[in-house]
Amino acid sequence: MAAAHRAEPFRIDAESETLASASSIYGAGELSCRGAPGELIAERHYALPCVGVVIQGVFDYHADNGRGAGAPGAIVFGNPGEAFGCRHLDAAGNRRAVIAMDPDALAEAANDCGLDDPAFRTALIPPSRRSAALYAEVRRAAVGGLSEDGVFELMGCALALGRGAKAPAALGEPARILAVARHLDAAYDEPLTLREMAAMAGLSRFHFVRSFRAVMGESPHQYLIAARLRAAANRLLDTREPVTQIALSVGFNDLSHFNATFRRAFGASPGAWRRAA
Repeated sequence: MAAAHRAEPFRIDAESETLASASSIYGAGELSCRGAPGELIAERHYALPCVGVVIQGVFDYHADNGRGAGAPGAIVFGNPGEAFGCRHLDAAGNRRAVIAMDPDALAEAANDCGLDDPAFRTALIPPSRRSAALYAEVRRAAVGGLSEDGVFELMGCALALGRGAKAPAALGEPARILAVARHLDAAYDEPLTLREMAAMAGLSRFHFVRSFRAVMGESPHQYLIAARLRAAANRLLDTREPVTQIALSVGFNDLSHFNATFRRAFGASPGAWRRAA
């Protein structure tokens, strides 16, 4: 079953543009704001739980949870309904990568972290080594998108930085995880959602992602892609099926995505790899 899509568009606030979304749990993209130095940007209100990272520009930022200096590398947090605004400090304005998250999915992650609610408690944190991973993941979501398990990992990181939450240890159920992995090995062509995989293990999505990585050394999405690539390599060697047919039969719905993923893994396009075998 393909992942459901959210009925309402993902936006940072009512006036911002719609963010592209790959599933029902997040939307991401890049936004920019122009203004003369010293100009106060009109106050707005967050529509959804949001995390933004500053790519370019310097500005004073304020929100219900506090205020701080926005500069490249800073992380900005927002809660639904929360007021926010900024004052530009240079002529370049600012450029941000942003991710808006489904409130129910974030609440699920917060609950698994032992939090009574998912609200962020801080408005902004300055650039640091501790926040570098979250910065990179938000940028990656905005540019190329993330798998759903990647988004839950991002949520855990955001809650740790924006709430001071500690991510729970992976649950000690390796037999359940191994059973799901074996299923993916055999059913790699099925469009399984993260929710369906987690249900097989009897875990929440957040706990499943953490436990799967602890047992298998990679995320469920990464494991599934690897299984599909192995199957594609076998078919390229063992059959004369066209590349497009192989891509579709192993679970890739987009030929260009298949070609790019195969090249990253094997160092050559599927056609070139087959000819060199």
